[in-house]
Amino acid sequence: MKNINGLRRKNIMKLVNKIQLVIDRSENSDNATSQAMKMAKKLNAEVSSLYVINTHMHQTPNVIEAMVRTGKKHLETLKDLASNLGVNMPTSKVLVGGPTHDILKETNANHSDFLIMGAGENSPKGSVQAKLIRKAKSNLMLVRDNLDDQDLKKILLLTNDTELEKAPLFAANLSKEYGAELTACHVVDVEEGLIKERVVYLPEAAGRSGNMSQRGLGENVTLSPTLIHKLKDDLTKQGYKVTDTVAEIAKNVGVDTKSVVLNGKPAEEIIRFARENDFDLIVMEHTKRGRLSQLISGSVPEKVARNVPCSVLMVNSAS
Repeated sequence: MKNINGLRRKNIMKLVNKIQLVIDRSENSDNATSQAMKMAKKLNAEVSSLYVINTHMHQTPNVIEAMVRTGKKHLETLKDLASNLGVNMPTSKVLVGGPTHDILKETNANHSDFLIMGAGENSPKGSVQAKLIRKAKSNLMLVRDNLDDQDLKKILLLTNDTELEKAPLFAANLSKEYGAELTACHVVDVEEGLIKERVVYLPEAAGRSGNMSQRGLGENVTLSPTLIHKLKDDLTKQGYKVTDTVAEIAKNVGVDTKSVVLNGKPAEEIIRFARENDFDLIVMEHTKRGRLSQLISGSVPEKVARNVPCSVLMVNSAS
């Protein structure tokens, strides 16, 4: 909440200056191209294009040569499209190599602040998309075919990250630019960690408290339904406090926001909610969490990005 409160004083922000478009042979690559061009035209940004040939997947020289020729033809067509739309495309090139490192290197070299590519088929854990989520320093949009040729109409903003800095203001301004409906969503996970039961520690095991019998060290003590209900109520109120703050930020931009607080495991609930409500885009804040934290609890943004049916946008707090 500390970081998000500072956004109340801000209104309009420049969403994007330079887009890095990554093109490959995935089924959503054409959709990513379409969205990059429309976004560049709408937001007055330039686009650098990169046609990627993954040598981890294609190693035969003759195959790679044929793909390079195809890539060059594709980029020539793309430059013509950009010219017809009035979009500046300062660079376009074919990249042959290990994609993740080279994509990030090219994005940094072009000083791009927005990376767009197709989401791939379910964007599995080891995919280029999953690696970019973890490593990209720019904002990252993974496009699925739900957008196809249409504009953004329904945007879902996730507010579970305790270090929210840029995503609320970014989502509000994006909604304003596209005339899209904005929903702020917070998920309350009452059962996380030591919620239903707690462990007895040394001070409690060493003595009695009132009429309560002495507890054994390391004993699991089940919490009462009343206490669990109170905890759920308190967490729900905190969730609405966050979404209300987001709504205030959006209102300052001129956007009305719906607030939703769900109960359950964050990734699972967000995926379910997105599927049931036909959102075009999910906006999430991406913070550089520690490696140990990711190993213990996993990454909600990665799980959501892999499994939702719509496009996703990671707003990098460090960008």
